[in-house]
Amino acid sequence: MQVTQEKRPGSRLGFKIVVEADRVKRSYEKTLRQLERNIQIPGFRKGKAPRNLVVRQVGRERVIASAIDDLIQEAIQEVLQEAQVTPIGQFELDEEVKQLLERFNPEAEFSFSGYVEVYPEARVGQYKGLTVTATRVDVKPEEVDRLIEKLRDQRATLLPVEDRPAQLGDVVVLDFQARDAEGSLLEELAAQDLQLELKEENFIPGFVAGVVGMQLDETKEITATLPEDYFRKELAGKTVTFTVCLKEIKTKELPELDDAFVQEVSNFQTVAELREHLQKRLEQDALRQSEENLETAILNAILATTEVDLPESLVEQEITQLLAQDLQSLQQQARVAPGEIRKLLGQLPPETLNQLRERHRAEAIDRLRRAFALSAIVRQEQIAVGPTELEVEMEAVMKAYAQQGQKLDRERTRQVIYENLLTRKVMAWLKSQTTVNWVDSEGNPTEAPPLPVGAKGEDFEEKAGSVLAAASLEASTAPAEAVAEPPSGVATETATVAAPESEPASASGESLDREAKSAAQDKPKSGRKGKKVK
Repeated sequence: MQVTQEKRPGSRLGFKIVVEADRVKRSYEKTLRQLERNIQIPGFRKGKAPRNLVVRQVGRERVIASAIDDLIQEAIQEVLQEAQVTPIGQFELDEEVKQLLERFNPEAEFSFSGYVEVYPEARVGQYKGLTVTATRVDVKPEEVDRLIEKLRDQRATLLPVEDRPAQLGDVVVLDFQARDAEGSLLEELAAQDLQLELKEENFIPGFVAGVVGMQLDETKEITATLPEDYFRKELAGKTVTFTVCLKEIKTKELPELDDAFVQEVSNFQTVAELREHLQKRLEQDALRQSEENLETAILNAILATTEVDLPESLVEQEITQLLAQDLQSLQQQARVAPGEIRKLLGQLPPETLNQLRERHRAEAIDRLRRAFALSAIVRQEQIAVGPTELEVEMEAVMKAYAQQGQKLDRERTRQVIYENLLTRKVMAWLKSQTTVNWVDSEGNPTEAPPLPVGAKGEDFEEKAGSVLAAASLEASTAPAEAVAEPPSGVATETATVAAPESEPASASGESLDREAKSAAQDKPKSGRKGKKVK
């Protein structure tokens, strides 16, 4: 074969392949023999019919199509192996199949061209000797009070109201549907028995204000304005009309903040102990947020001089992962079965689903650029995770979950832990190479926070939870193309993407210790029997 290789935009590798006449003839003959063995012609035993009758029965175009398909598949497999190329997806032809059929001659050489998408190489500019500005996060005195009030709010008793209209702070149960300016029904803005707390920031601007003042069992039309970032671009910023029926009004009765309440919702005995614990957790969270701000500043500085030609298939895969992450979050918040979420998605018009995907495009591209930039730095600086430290971390996580009677997929867990360790290593190395100017939330110069925090401060339950979540998400949502078993990979927060010549590494600084981002993990779930604070 004669093979010409070229680089194409979009991280595509193009090939023009010319297959010699002898090989074309052999492939065509092989196809005919297979058809002769498998096609039943009336009046002949299977496999004994004359060739011309077989071709007439099957159709010459089908015979040629089958021969071309076998020829191309064999040639591409051979070419990719010789070129040591690991493609992301399938080989895509430059020509239409019809054109190939028209010029195929079993007695002559056969040429075709096409491309495969391959994992890109990031061209990283400056990443040593950077100077960045990062915002230090500090705990404000009122934050502990805010958390405690949220604990009380989560355990409020809902009392029915019948003698007055709805007011801010109430919890109401509604049926509603919405129509656009032309009167068309908006299927995604319809609900039955929706429980909604009447706060200005809840739901679409103008909706809550319209519900306030409604009487029990009243039906009312409410005009509201969709946000500018609404996923259906043609409706963003537009006014819609809701038809709302108010079915129930409830008011909240908060429990008293005393030692008995603290003992009910936590493992602490007094209000003072709970306050002290929340203060410490908020301080830890502030340190983690400060560290994340630093990592983001470093990565943004690196990406400013980084070039990476992303293949569209990887972008689409990452968008799919982001959507899956959104759905998982929605499922947990709404406490509905995964099947119901998928059913809802299936009912959305294709253009609406496309608009949802498009909203995630910029984020997907940013995450992938970070992933490949970090992967390039890992290779250039030869940063690696030792087998001993991997096994120590691995066993700690597996043991933590085993004590809870749960079992993780060992190989998937190993991959996630490896990626997290390697991410922490490369980010720690980058920090050591960077000069940091710290500022407060107002932009004024301030002292550096006592970093780093992270691995040693985490408890294994949180770490194992993060691993299980990542492993489960990869297993349930990743497209087959995302696990094409390349020589190595870089993991984003939601998916694993191959990167040549490096071990798997975590995608972005944002993924570092994400399980420890919020002190709210210590807060119990809603309901009187919520999880206790530990």
